[in-house]
Amino acid sequence: MLVSLPLAAVLFSALLLTSASAFARELFVVSEAFAPYVFETNGQPSGFDYEVSKAVLGKMGHTLKLGFMPWRRALVMAEKGEVDGVLGIGRGDQNEREDYLAFPEEALSASRTTLFYLSAKPFRYQGLFSLAGKTVGTLSGYAYSPDFANAPYFQREPVDTHSQNLRKLLRGHIDLAMMDTAVGVYTAQQMGVADQVRYEPVSISGGKLYLAFSRSRGLEPLAQAFGQALQGFKRTEEFRAIFRRYGIDPASVAPPEF
Repeated sequence: MLVSLPLAAVLFSALLLTSASAFARELFVVSEAFAPYVFETNGQPSGFDYEVSKAVLGKMGHTLKLGFMPWRRALVMAEKGEVDGVLGIGRGDQNEREDYLAFPEEALSASRTTLFYLSAKPFRYQGLFSLAGKTVGTLSGYAYSPDFANAPYFQREPVDTHSQNLRKLLRGHIDLAMMDTAVGVYTAQQMGVADQVRYEPVSISGGKLYLAFSRSRGLEPLAQAFGQALQGFKRTEEFRAIFRRYGIDPASVAPPEF
């Protein structure tokens, strides 16, 4: 009995088989822990960006080996060609990382910085002036836009961790907490306070995140094949199931269309 498959599914399967035969190998990729995108649980890699990357590469015939290290060291190793790739990386302010890394056309996800508030005290962001008179929790060491960092009509209170920001919000010590959306949602879940906080969906800042591959190791073709395979994988139930395990809405980390 012949079964007619959708053309897209046939092409997707053919792409995976071709990619697997052409590039099959173990890939050593590095990243810095950034839960829930990529992090360690009981000594094992976790996170939705990690799981998506592993699944797509696995369907292409690859094994993903992930190493955690400080971000600056990961970039140095990538620039020297000492690793096959970097997970959870942007192109850089001036696309300067493309000199040594090949970026797929399709991004894994996106970091979207939003404002979290107490469920009992709804807030609507309507530009920086809507923050007038408020105290906003930020993170030490993070770079913010000059307009936000220098505005004189609201206060900024930096802390070291997202959980500290949420605790200050819950205690009424700050009015809002500026955090990556997925990180804030996941942290609230881990703290057991997800029902007490919400986030304003308007993104203050953000950017696309990729699994980028080493140019010096000749992995440009793999980057292109991975991007095409990733597009197909995003249409599957397996993709959606990964995000459900982390309690994250895929739309909240979908790469922006620009």
